[in-house]
Formats: sequence, structure tokens, C-alpha cells
Amino acid sequence: MSNFRRRWLSVRLALLALPLAAPAVLAQSKGDADLQAISAQALTMPKFKQYLDATVNLAHVAAKNPQLAQRLDGYGNKSLSDQVGLLEAIPQVRGAITATGLSAREYVLTQGALLQAGMAYAMTKDGAVPADKVIAEAGVSRANLEFYQKNEAEINRLAKEAQARAPKLPDQGDDGADDDGADDDGADDDGADDDGADEGGNDDGGDDDGEELPSE
Repeated sequence: MSNFRRRWLSVRLALLALPLAAPAVLAQSKGDADLQAISAQALTMPKFKQYLDATVNLAHVAAKNPQLAQRLDGYGNKSLSDQVGLLEAIPQVRGAITATGLSAREYVLTQGALLQAGMAYAMTKDGAVPADKVIAEAGVSRANLEFYQKNEAEINRLAKEAQARAPKLPDQGDDGADDDGADDDGADDDGADDDGADEGGNDDGGDDDGEELPSE
């Protein structure tokens, strides 16, 4: 896989895969100011749709500016204010968000609230962890948890629809390979290329991937 494709895929996943920022959200203490702000962000279906539209807009911006991968590196591990500052500092990114009616701060808060509610719902869905326990110990918003519980099917449907609206990898025509980024990486890096090198297939492209990866 070329450096360009690798960087673009990392941006696309960073923008569309919500769990990337999850560890930072749940690791915060109940008294953390960022967590309090996230818990106070009320989730609604209109707000969720705005968030998805903004995320798709960001994916289109990333497709045209693959160098954004470096500027967005570590986004999910930053504080709330640093995340907002990073998004606002890049004009194309800020414009992609505000075009939907959200501010950069609202975008980050909505993302955090979705992460928080989604993970809390996953923990309580099978009854293994009582909802009251998660709410009390993690500072999860009860209203947001209930929103996720009541709208799980619609949330998943709209998220898949947003994925379909996001741009595909610019240098690859196979839609199936684009949508399954993890499988694509596995095929390129772990299996087919290595076997090809052992069998003398380097002249057909194995060397190209081997030369490009160290350049990162």
C-alpha cells in the first residue's frame, strides 16, 4: 500500500470511526471538566444528523488534502479544548463543520457524547453492568444513554449511510476493498506481498510497497 493510500485511509478512519477517541473519554474522572462538558451535551436526532454531515464533509476535505493526516495525528488523545483548537486552526476543516450549522466545539462535544453514550450502552446492553452503576461511576448522561438505547437501530442505519456518502480511496477502484480497510491492509502488508517476495514475485510490485513503507 502506498504512503498516500495509507495516510488517506488513516484520515478517513479517524473521521468516521467513533471508537478512536473512546479511551480518552472513559479514562477521565467524573470530576473532569471535559467529561462534565461532554455529559452536558444533549444528544438529539437532528444534532446526530448534523454531526454525521459534518463528518462526511471532513472526509471529503481529507480526500482532497491527504496531508491533513499529519495535522490530525493524535486528535483523539487531546483534551477537548485542544481538539477544538486543532479543528478551528485548519480553515477547510472548520468550514466543513460550520457548513452544517455546528461549531467546532459543538462537533467535538457531540462526538464525545456519542462515544460516551455508545460505550455505556454497550456495557449495559446485556445486563452485565447496571445502567445506574455506569452513570454514577463514569458520569454518563442518563438522558444520552436513554437516547442511544431508544435509537440504536436508527443510529446504526444513519452511520452506515454516512459511510456510503464518504469518498472512497482515490487511487483504488474496488469499492469492496475500500470499505474494508482492515482487510485491505492485511492483504497488502501481511500475506500476499510477503508470500510473493518469497516466491520471487518482487518484480511485480512487492518491492514498491517495501520501499515506500520505511519512508514514513
